[in-house]
Amino acid sequence: MARRTSSSFMKHTFQFLLSFFLLLLKQTNSQSDSLVHDHEQKVLLNIKQYLQNTSFLNHWTPSSNSDHCSWKEIICTNGFVTGITLSQINITKTIPPFICNQLKNLTHVDFSFNFIPGDFPTLFYNCSNLVYLDLSMNNFDGIIPNDIGNLSSNLQYLSLGSTNFHGGVPDGIGKLKELRELRIQYCLLNGTVSDEIGELLNLEYFDLSSNAVFPPWRLPLSLTKLKNLKVFYVYGSNLFGQIPERIGDMVSLEKLDMSNNGLTGDIPSGVFMLKNLSILYLYKNKLSGEIPSFLEALNLTSLDLAENNLVGKIPEDFGKLQKLTWLSLSLNNLSGEIPETVGLLPSLVDFRVFSNKLSGTIPPELGRYSKLKTFLVSSNSLIGKLPENLCYYGELLNLTVYQNNLSGELPKSLGNCHSLLDLKIHNNEFSGAIPSGLWTSFNLSNFMVSNNKFTGVIPERLSSNVSRFEIGNNQFSGRIPTGVSSWTNVIVFDASNNLLNGTIPQEITSLPKLTTLLLDQNQFNGPIPSDIISWKSLVTLNLSRNQLSGQIPDTIGKLPVLSQLDLSENEFSGKVPSQLPRLTNLNLSSNHLTGRIPSEFQNSGFARSFLANSGLCADTSILNITLCNSGFRSERKVSSWSIGLIVILVIVAILLAFSASFLIINVFKKRKQDLDNSWK
Repeated sequence: MARRTSSSFMKHTFQFLLSFFLLLLKQTNSQSDSLVHDHEQKVLLNIKQYLQNTSFLNHWTPSSNSDHCSWKEIICTNGFVTGITLSQINITKTIPPFICNQLKNLTHVDFSFNFIPGDFPTLFYNCSNLVYLDLSMNNFDGIIPNDIGNLSSNLQYLSLGSTNFHGGVPDGIGKLKELRELRIQYCLLNGTVSDEIGELLNLEYFDLSSNAVFPPWRLPLSLTKLKNLKVFYVYGSNLFGQIPERIGDMVSLEKLDMSNNGLTGDIPSGVFMLKNLSILYLYKNKLSGEIPSFLEALNLTSLDLAENNLVGKIPEDFGKLQKLTWLSLSLNNLSGEIPETVGLLPSLVDFRVFSNKLSGTIPPELGRYSKLKTFLVSSNSLIGKLPENLCYYGELLNLTVYQNNLSGELPKSLGNCHSLLDLKIHNNEFSGAIPSGLWTSFNLSNFMVSNNKFTGVIPERLSSNVSRFEIGNNQFSGRIPTGVSSWTNVIVFDASNNLLNGTIPQEITSLPKLTTLLLDQNQFNGPIPSDIISWKSLVTLNLSRNQLSGQIPDTIGKLPVLSQLDLSENEFSGKVPSQLPRLTNLNLSSNHLTGRIPSEFQNSGFARSFLANSGLCADTSILNITLCNSGFRSERKVSSWSIGLIVILVIVAILLAFSASFLIINVFKKRKQDLDNSWK
């Protein structure tokens, strides 16, 4: 019984002591946590004081009731500061040197989008738990140090982009084995990229783009070891040489952008074997050869191979790319036809193959199965009609097919294509009338249909957003409508070489943005509209080869930027305006102008500007025109002198005749008187 009581007593005593110890430990930890909490707040306030940037950190105030973990720039985990984000607060000083020594638990640091100067801040070597470091968009200078590998071994994210760092990517970078994202874009790197980059086997995102001062460099073969890399951007960084065939080993690649470099040789077939690849940009290089015909990269959504030296045909296999939204093959030397299968792609939104040597017809189903927005096939040798369904879903924005051999009438469906912004179909063989709804399509900005065989009249209404109205070299007839006054956004108005007639309406002077007006080679008559003074932006005016008459208005001399004026082959009369703007090109030939040519145009640069105006004269023989002082003027003087002489001679003759008559009469009277006297 005594033993049992003793055992029970010891048990209760142990439990009491254990509880007391735990309570004491909890109180001690609580006091310790409180001390750390107060210490960290003090450190943060010291950071604020160091940065001297109180305007953005006014809410950082010392208070026993204030919990710094609630400040928006601070991240706390279990009450300890683990993250600090001081982005976009106009910091102009260096980073506080005590930040890592005083905030031991930091895992996340962001000082991006500031104006922080100086070398790479090696103070972060002391942040032993750092996982995320963003120093981008600052004024850092100097090289990326070789001992950058002394950063935390836990580091997963490092951004140094948009700074002034130069040099290369050092060997030390290979020690950051846990790195997932590395961003060094838009810097001034001018060294080499270390082969040690291939040691970052966990790397998923690598951006080295827009380092334009790199000396020409080749892609390190070690890079192809990065089998976890999903995104690789290296555009605009002076990369040259061939794309390694082993790039196909980078099986996780989803986005690859090597555009705007000096890459040469063929496109390796391995690129199109990357089954996860969704974006491939190789445009603006010097790649040659044919596009690989066998594709397994069926997840491609964007493919841009423009501005290279590629030859051969567009592969039929492109029809397998069911997710493809963007296809750009422009500015190459591709030939053959556009595959019919491309017209069946269900996701295609943007199709660009301009400036190649493509022939044949456009796939008739293009636009029928996808919400096509951009269709650019200009400068090829395509024939036939435009597909009927280009704007089937009503989302087409840009229709650019100029400089081909396309023919026939425009699809009537384009008349309902209210989404259209750009209509550029000039230099083809299109004929017939333009669908009425197309003239007034609300969003239309560029209406460019010149050099075709279109007929019909210009409607009274036109889209108010049109800035380029170009219908020259067609067979349009009728008058320019008075409704032209509502086309207030027009910058270029070209209706030259048509069958237009009537007078040029006064309303055309209501176009304040007009820079170019071409109405030559029509059948216009009557005078130039009087109120042209409103054409403050007009640079080029061509009204030649019409039947315009009347005088050239003096107000033409008040157009401040007019530099090219052609009024030749009309019926203009009167004098050349005494004040004309500083013209670089002037042609007033083949009219009925009279008087003296203004002195500023009496030089060899305008030798042919006034020909076939018989009433004009010049002070110099350079213009090959009658001289005012020895020709035109002297002839007038001679004529006046001749007339005066004739008048004088006539008067003298009359006086002589009168005198002779008087003498004869007197003689006769005298003889008669003598005769009478003799008879007496």
